[in-house]
Amino acid sequence: MENQEVNTILLVGTSVMLFLGCGLIFIVFFYQNHLAKIKRKEAEVLLKANLESEKNERKRIAADIHDGLSGDLNAIRNFVSIFQKIEADPEKSDMLKSIKTGVEAALENTRAISYKLMPPLLESAGIVVALDDYFQRVSIATKIVFTIDEKAELKLDASTAYEIFRIVQEFTTNMVKYGNASHFTVVFSSTSAHQIVEMFDDGVGYDIEALFKSSKGAGISNIRSRVKILEAKLEQRPTEAGNHFVIMLKK
Repeated sequence: MENQEVNTILLVGTSVMLFLGCGLIFIVFFYQNHLAKIKRKEAEVLLKANLESEKNERKRIAADIHDGLSGDLNAIRNFVSIFQKIEADPEKSDMLKSIKTGVEAALENTRAISYKLMPPLLESAGIVVALDDYFQRVSIATKIVFTIDEKAELKLDASTAYEIFRIVQEFTTNMVKYGNASHFTVVFSSTSAHQIVEMFDDGVGYDIEALFKSSKGAGISNIRSRVKILEAKLEQRPTEAGNHFVIMLKK
């Protein structure tokens, strides 16, 4: 009888210990999972803050260049033009002409820098107009043919439009530098659940996931960061030649 009671006590004690042990393991796993979620959330918030800070800083610098440096260079060019008109000495006149040419080149460079930092049309006219303007500039320098096919008008807020513009810009830069492409097309479309941005080029094919893992460049890293901030999905789809990338934004 006593042995039976001892066995019962041992059985109950063992069961309680197992229960407590399983409970402790569950609490540890739950805490670790909760901590991992907090860390992921903190990382996402920090990433979003960094990208927003970058956007604001780009906007500020672009405005400073446009309103400050460009204005000063324009004033210098105007003064040089006035001196050219009243200067009778041919040698001095040629010198003033060279100065004016240099100032105009510097002015064009500052405009290009300001544009790259923050395209002025993005907020005022929308992403399609801004991309079209950007593609025209790239086409002049590279002879690449760019096409925008707007099958559906995307409803993008200013922040999302900025991130999409930067993603397309990064893909364009990568194609120009390494892809040896002659055509690049952006297609905007929409489904009941998603807004879609597709990019096609006829250049050298590459694996974007492998590039994410191997590349140390900021441009490729920024693509992934911006897609993550948008809570979007980036896919590379098979194609006979070139590359085909798809960004899917939840509505």
